[in-house]
Amino acid sequence: MMIMKKRTCADTYALDQLSSVDTKGLISRRELMRRAAVFGAAATLGTFGGVLGAAGQSGGGKVRVGLDSGAFTPILKEFATEFREATGTEVEFLSYPLGNMYDQNLLALRQDEARFDAFDFWPNFTGDFGPFMTPLEDVGSLADLNFDDIAKPFQLLNIYEGKSVGVMIDGDMFINTYRTDLFEDAAEMNAFKAKYGYDLAAPKDWQQYRDTAEFFTRPDQNTYGLVEVTSYFVYAFFINQLVQEGSARGERYGELFDEQMKPKLVNDTAIAALDQYREVTQFMPSDLANAMPWDVGRQIFFEGRVAQANWWTDMPKGAADPSISKVADKIKCAPSWGDVTVLPYGRAMGIAKNSSNKEGAFQAIAWIQKSAQANRWVAETFSQSLMDPWRMSMFNEPASTFPLQAESGFAENFASVSKQLLANEKAYLDISIPGTNQYLASMIQHVQRAVTGQATSEEALQAMEADFEDTTETFNRDRQITHYDEYRQRMISNGYWS
Repeated sequence: MMIMKKRTCADTYALDQLSSVDTKGLISRRELMRRAAVFGAAATLGTFGGVLGAAGQSGGGKVRVGLDSGAFTPILKEFATEFREATGTEVEFLSYPLGNMYDQNLLALRQDEARFDAFDFWPNFTGDFGPFMTPLEDVGSLADLNFDDIAKPFQLLNIYEGKSVGVMIDGDMFINTYRTDLFEDAAEMNAFKAKYGYDLAAPKDWQQYRDTAEFFTRPDQNTYGLVEVTSYFVYAFFINQLVQEGSARGERYGELFDEQMKPKLVNDTAIAALDQYREVTQFMPSDLANAMPWDVGRQIFFEGRVAQANWWTDMPKGAADPSISKVADKIKCAPSWGDVTVLPYGRAMGIAKNSSNKEGAFQAIAWIQKSAQANRWVAETFSQSLMDPWRMSMFNEPASTFPLQAESGFAENFASVSKQLLANEKAYLDISIPGTNQYLASMIQHVQRAVTGQATSEEALQAMEADFEDTTETFNRDRQITHYDEYRQRMISNGYWS
């Protein structure tokens, strides 16, 4: 005789809820009840209840995820199938051009009807996007996003009015990728010491960076000392110079405004930083130095034409991939020159305030943040995924996060240097106040004018200050003071500024 298991009150309630819920086509009723029989009605309701409820609000439950177009998009489309199988929720990935991320997202966020439920963005857009985003804590728990595993500096990004409106899905910071066949060659080491009077090694300050770049610049051999971006992302490379120079002088590095939002750009530190930035461009290919794009800069390093690259972490990931890099077995990482860890870039993901499926959007973000998915995303080859690690678990288990580079030992080298940078007592968090896109656009314009010789460093910085003042007035000075003070206090309270 078969003994029927007595249902608990919770299971009875859950079964009644599952029997009456409108699945909106996300999952068949037969499959829903099968799962209830196998896993228990209460557990099944816990898994699907919120998603199915959100489906009722959104007219179908599909989660629309907006992403800038790039090599990682096919990976996420593969994940969409697994996400549907795991949760019963459909995910549709929609893309927009990388260069139009700001305009596309801001337009979508301001519409009455959401184009995206969840979307990716750069952290420095948080000040502009924040009013149109849903704080993640209003939908779910940061613990559900495995937030504590995220490296501390990356946890401190994407904050608007004291609440997290985004969580990182890509972690970039400046790191030095250098050629061991050049820097560790005995003849090169002897020649360098004879010329400069100290040992050849990965540079630790600007003078060493400049000297090593000059030493390895050999146009007749199609070899150059360094590569930096001098076009669209020029602001990040100039900020790196500005931050490191300010720290070397014992100042609050990278403090772009005073307490009243008056720009702090026409001074000895900023002029020296821009002069230095202009100077190092002479150690790049002359036909590209005045307008070096980020993708071309990576490519010439992969081709073996560059000795070192103080660049975002996508550089070593690609340079270590033998399918696209001629120097895959000839590189190491070291901390970027200067004593500050600079974090001007990376991608975050947040939830649009105009979304009608916030719970589904949160679940999609949480699913991507789980270690198994996140590690796979980063572990893909450079041609498949441009994503870089942002979780400490990724650095603590480099062989699984970077299987392609594990055998050579490069994975361990990259992870070790990255952990050192992320634990640095000095870090720079990029500003993310309202109008940041306009401030940075001005920086791009006028730094380029200085690089191309259309203006002196001081003239370029004066023009930048004037633009900064206009932007501050446009966005309301009192409002800007409040937002910038929150940023300043974040830098101070975390010990990055004294």
